[in-house]
Amino acid sequence: MPEPVVLIFGAGANVGLSIARKFKQEGYKVAAVSRTIKDDLKQIADKTIASSLTPEEVEKIYSEVEKDLGSPNVVVYNAYSLSPALGTDPLSLSPVDFSKDLNVNATSAYAAASLAAASFAKVDPSLKTFIYTGNMCSHIILPEGFSMGVGKNAMAYVIQTAAEVYGIKGKGSKWFWYFADQRFEDGASVMSYVDGEAHAEYYWALVKGKEQGPWNSTFVKGKGYRRFEGELERGVKGMGELLGMAEERKGEL
Repeated sequence: MPEPVVLIFGAGANVGLSIARKFKQEGYKVAAVSRTIKDDLKQIADKTIASSLTPEEVEKIYSEVEKDLGSPNVVVYNAYSLSPALGTDPLSLSPVDFSKDLNVNATSAYAAASLAAASFAKVDPSLKTFIYTGNMCSHIILPEGFSMGVGKNAMAYVIQTAAEVYGIKGKGSKWFWYFADQRFEDGASVMSYVDGEAHAEYYWALVKGKEQGPWNSTFVKGKGYRRFEGELERGVKGMGELLGMAEERKGEL
């Protein structure tokens, strides 16, 4: 049996690199896509591709990986783009910046998901998982992160739909789909204190699963999936407020 393949979009220095390292240790061939390819990523990945992740580039990347390594068994979309908006005036963000961010956060992510669904038919039926790295924007309103929030929420709908249609009713016919989001134990966002190794271990656990789990895959470091009440009861929060809270609590991670 050929080695399984993981394709990571957004293989940056924290979460993406940790995922690449974990899957390499578990016997996967690793294809890693990042805006900038650094030496530590080159040492781990079997194939690296520098890209700004336009939707057109995603299709070319997928074809190149299939040709060189084989069809991916696992696809992780960890890339994001954020053009900060004024907290008191989120609609002041220019349409150009809004479109740029939406491309990376949603349109290119959808392209990756669509290609994954099509290619999963070519690989071992026990190994097919798509994981999108989400964040707190699916449950709170963050005006400063407006464009990112729009994209994350769009992909939350895509992942929920895919999990329902393919993962649950399809009984894994195109396998499993997750919107992953690290939290504190009480459900608060970890903000910038995301833990790369915690993501890698949790994503590996998702891949080993035998059935579709909750699509909104909120997790706590070292403890796995946790369901938090009131996920869709949105409230407006300021970036400074959330960052300050996370700073005070980072010792809990």
